[in-house]
Amino acid sequence: MFLGFLLSGCFKDKGRQTQENKPSEVLNGPPLVIGVLNVSSPQQTFLQLYPLKTYLENQLKKPVSIDISANFEELTQKVAEDKLHLLMIDPAFYCELKALYPQKIFPLVKPKGGQGEASSIFVTKENSGIERIFDAVNKRLALGDKNSSFSYLIPLSMLKDLELSLKDFSKVDFLGQEKRIALSVLIGDYEVGALSESIAKPYLTSGLKVIKSSEKVPVFLIASTSALKEKQLLKEILVSLPKEVLTNLQIEKLVPAEDRDFDYIRVLIKLFKGKDLIKYGPDTIKVAILPLYSPLTIYQRFDPLMKYLSEKTGKEFKIVIPKNFEEFITLVKKKEVHFAYQNPYVYALLSKSGHAKAIALTVGEDCIDEPSEVCGGDRFRGVIIVRKDSPIKKIENLKNKRIFIVSPYSAGGFLSQKIYLEKRGYNLRRDFRLVDVKRQERVIIGVYKKEADAGFIREAALGVFGKEVDLSQIKVLTPTEFLPNWPWAVVKADKDLAKKVQESLIHLPASILKNLKVKKFKPVEDKEFEPIKRYVNP
Repeated sequence: MFLGFLLSGCFKDKGRQTQENKPSEVLNGPPLVIGVLNVSSPQQTFLQLYPLKTYLENQLKKPVSIDISANFEELTQKVAEDKLHLLMIDPAFYCELKALYPQKIFPLVKPKGGQGEASSIFVTKENSGIERIFDAVNKRLALGDKNSSFSYLIPLSMLKDLELSLKDFSKVDFLGQEKRIALSVLIGDYEVGALSESIAKPYLTSGLKVIKSSEKVPVFLIASTSALKEKQLLKEILVSLPKEVLTNLQIEKLVPAEDRDFDYIRVLIKLFKGKDLIKYGPDTIKVAILPLYSPLTIYQRFDPLMKYLSEKTGKEFKIVIPKNFEEFITLVKKKEVHFAYQNPYVYALLSKSGHAKAIALTVGEDCIDEPSEVCGGDRFRGVIIVRKDSPIKKIENLKNKRIFIVSPYSAGGFLSQKIYLEKRGYNLRRDFRLVDVKRQERVIIGVYKKEADAGFIREAALGVFGKEVDLSQIKVLTPTEFLPNWPWAVVKADKDLAKKVQESLIHLPASILKNLKVKKFKPVEDKEFEPIKRYVNP
């Protein structure tokens, strides 16, 4: 992916270099070898990386060569034979290599800003009639390489968020190079393709349009191998590259990278390739996050908090992302994690059975009208939705109807509605035909597509997930019961650590809270959850 990103732009000022960037007259010793994967011609690759090569030569006073591998297998073999010193690779390639050679591969830096961070996107032709990803069901889909973050793993994650898979397309092919994906969609060989926005950019003015995007993540990283002796020196040089070199790399800067920065990719590899590459040290503090959002969203929101807690406590904190609500509950009950962050229904279930104790309560949630902002307080509620053209006009009309729910363990997508309806004399299992569809967005889409007569969702979900459908066709039949917001809970940590974590959560800096998209966390007593515990059966 990385070189495709580089080559998507024009090579700037090929014939002109600053004095600082000219190679030294005398270069001594064996060369430093930079290994890259080729996605275009070797000549273009070399030209694009030439400013970096000459700058490193000037700084190191030794020759630097660029070694271009045709595929992942060839690059892997060169790493095994200690023929490479630096690697400029896709994050997914890095995770696979690190698993194969844990003592040979070490992350150095990753890009920040510019085109060094990009989204994975689904594209189609303009005027194709495909406006959202659900319109592409039963169409032909072009992907890239199964070792790629942007043309395989992240697209599959986006599909999974909508309860879709590759089986929902009439044909799926792997084209390798991402430029081929863009071109194949343009000429009509495939109705839809998935690739990096960096590669797609030139084609978005030539007939392609974006129908779905992921969050932005690093396009590449630079890693060192065990064959490199000057790791710290190289890191210092790379984080201080001059503007002209950064411009040619199309990034704002390079920043230090940690292995944990790419755990979100490892979660995707586990989900879609069946390989468990996530490693936790014996003293790592594990924090389970109930999977309301995609793994990528969870990592981007919560990993900065984990790093902050690591600094405050002196212990390494890392996220654990279960594949679903059921696995989350199992992890907590087996005490395989130290702390947990969950909705109030799941917490009431775990607390009632003695498996968790709340230490802090969330204040704030995504706004309905502007999901990039934070609204609300220390409680939230669900809603019951129907189509605007539905004959269902009041609660009484719901009886015996087919209703999509998020999960029997969902607070905003089940418990809030359960309490509201039971207070009015209804029995959910007897009076309604409930269908568990696992995701908030799947409920919304199901109602929109008339697969269900009504749906139970968290109120804020209309803002967060509404872009997948035309919300003008959806209406709220009624808001339902208010519930306490999401609590943090201790599972098996000692009192001293639990206290440190509680104090840290209550006094988080604004930057961490903004990243989490909450207003704050406040102290909480277990009695706040007593009213809902009578609706829970452990």
